Amino acid sequence: MFDVPAYACRSLQRLSSAERNRFLKAWHLLGRGGILALAREGDMALAGPGVCEALLARSWASRHRDPGEMLRLALAARDVAAELKTREFGRKTVAALQARSWGELANAYRVAGRAAEAARAFHEAFGRLELNIDSHLATHLLELNATFHGWSGDPGRAVAGLAFVAEVYETLGETHLAGRARITQSIFLSRCGRKDEALRLSSQGLLEIDRERDPLLTLTAFHNRLLLLLELGQRDALRQELALNRAAYSGTGAGAGEGLNVLALRLRWMEGRVLHDLGELEAAEMVLRQARDGLTALGLPHFSAVASLDLVATLLRQGRSEEAEVEALAAEAMFLSLEGRHDFLGVLLVLETAFGSGLATAELVEQALALLRQKELERGQRLLR
Repeated sequence: MFDVPAYACRSLQRLSSAERNRFLKAWHLLGRGGILALAREGDMALAGPGVCEALLARSWASRHRDPGEMLRLALAARDVAAELKTREFGRKTVAALQARSWGELANAYRVAGRAAEAARAFHEAFGRLELNIDSHLATHLLELNATFHGWSGDPGRAVAGLAFVAEVYETLGETHLAGRARITQSIFLSRCGRKDEALRLSSQGLLEIDRERDPLLTLTAFHNRLLLLLELGQRDALRQELALNRAAYSGTGAGAGEGLNVLALRLRWMEGRVLHDLGELEAAEMVLRQARDGLTALGLPHFSAVASLDLVATLLRQGRSEEAEVEALAAEAMFLSLEGRHDFLGVLLVLETAFGSGLATAELVEQALALLRQKELERGQRLLR
């Protein structure tokens, strides 16, 4: 019913009956109309552990859907936690909620690309931890902090931190959470160039996680595993992976959350890239068109534009240059409509010139795609510094 981290479930159980009722009311009001609904519809003050828990829970639930809402709710939870009185709710409860609210705010800043504010918020979170606070909470904060370091350009530090987190979760009997930490760790191992280790750790994590408990994590793990196999050139393993796991991500539809739909389409897109590399061009074309159209329908023009370029390369491999040029022009128009994508213009200009002079080849488009993906990675890291 509630999309909250595992450690937060224990915190909810420790609320008094009155605060638990306030949590339930605030949870539903926030889901209907955001923070304003608390006052307008529920006549509820932004105060107390129950409301703070609801704000934190709704912030966490927004992490894949709306980063702006995630941040707004985390800021409100931080403010509510700051006003909690130890004489009324106890020192341990207040310290834990303040540490949690600062930690979730730090994570929201990370998602929003505001690295300096994220670093300061993590400092505040760890400063409020006490030795007798739930070890699950401390480990969760360490996991968030390690992920922050990884996305802000220090993957080696992330790898070390997540290895420690996974071991702690194992000690606590949290096999699923240990698997999640290993899957995240494998992403940063790959960025350190340790592809074989990353693949092994990804496999271990997939065996440990509860796939029904967190289907989005499962899809993320599949996606990264496909990337690793593609980069390592393990074509037979790629075919087997696609055959075994296609059903796990192709069945998401209207009933799935938007985050699931987006990742399912990105996995479909990845499948098209894999089929292209394997030389199965007709199948690749069909899959890439499906992925591109789905990403466009969800309002994701950047992903749709890059998927279109993958389609362009596939069409050129089939000798269909006129169709490829039409798709390339459409992709260029999508790129030019985006804000903050000026660093891609040089690549687009080269492609436009190549098509205009009749010199466009699949190899040239594939090289452009590799450069665009590298620029996207660098751009993400710059935003988080």
